Amino acid sequence: MSTKKNILCLGGSRNQTSQLHQIAQYLEADYNIFYSQIFGEGFLFKAAAEIGFFDNTVLGRDSSFTKASQQYIKAHDLNYDYRGQSKGIKYDLALLSTDMIVPKSFKNIKTVWIQEGMIDPITSFGRLVKKLGLPAYATASTALNGTSNKADLYFAMSRGYKNYFKAYGTESSKILVTGVPNFDNIHSLMNTTYNERGFVLVATSDIRELGGNDDRIFLIKEAIRIANGRKLIFKPHPNESIERVISEIKSVHPNACIITEPIIDILIAHCDVLITQYSSCVYQGLVLGKKVYSYFPIEELEIKKPIQNGGKSGEIIARIVGEFMEYEGDKKDFIKTSPSVKMYL
Repeated sequence: MSTKKNILCLGGSRNQTSQLHQIAQYLEADYNIFYSQIFGEGFLFKAAAEIGFFDNTVLGRDSSFTKASQQYIKAHDLNYDYRGQSKGIKYDLALLSTDMIVPKSFKNIKTVWIQEGMIDPITSFGRLVKKLGLPAYATASTALNGTSNKADLYFAMSRGYKNYFKAYGTESSKILVTGVPNFDNIHSLMNTTYNERGFVLVATSDIRELGGNDDRIFLIKEAIRIANGRKLIFKPHPNESIERVISEIKSVHPNACIITEPIIDILIAHCDVLITQYSSCVYQGLVLGKKVYSYFPIEELEIKKPIQNGGKSGEIIARIVGEFMEYEGDKKDFIKTSPSVKMYL
């Protein structure tokens, strides 16, 4: 039997899971790494997930998010432990993609939260949820992800986001600004090739699939106006109903180009203009100096823009996680006593 300590990575979407993998690969030599979908503890949470109640979210056992995440886990031959309970393993540390739902049993182990991408805009309802102390997931968005103060360590993609998490509840001393693997080497996208030039890219969001309202026809008409005769390429979000997207776009712009491949990153690298709704990919456009449109205020996005460190975030985070894993004192004192984290506070 292995004497190595055990780490459980709680992914959600494919991007969340792949990012945790990018970090965990630096820890594999020293620890046993397992993966699970995000889960809520207790019978009701488990039953709700298994009957499909959460199937439009990362909590759903059969949601599109979960299926994409599990496909990634299978493709990379990673160890899967359903709800962290199917293998009878005692975990020493958990890597979290969200702190909006943290199993109570995790209070007995070390926990680390890693920002995956853009955080949804906070609304008046979200502020009310926070003020009343209701569960963060009651917002039905990611607006309060990173603000529960439940994890022991937090890793943020920028100082702007650190300030946001601090403002809504997480202790500043817990939040390290290291950058994150998904967004720390955006300039490398310019090394890719694509056969189109001078086009306007429209990256739509899965607002309706997540229960929100979206005036898609307005977006399409605005994109046509902004393009002003230039070629338009529409890239639907992977979680959207592609048939509906195609029908809507063609009803307004019959000759529009709608593609699902290649991945959005390559398209952003070679477009002239990027039009987004609520999407993390807007940061790629900003870092690359593209003309960007978003449902977020651009000045706010500039403040929260991810730091670039040439792809070193995964290694940096893993190094600190390893130190934290081996720290034998009170876990609350780790940051106070670890000289390696001070530069990231």
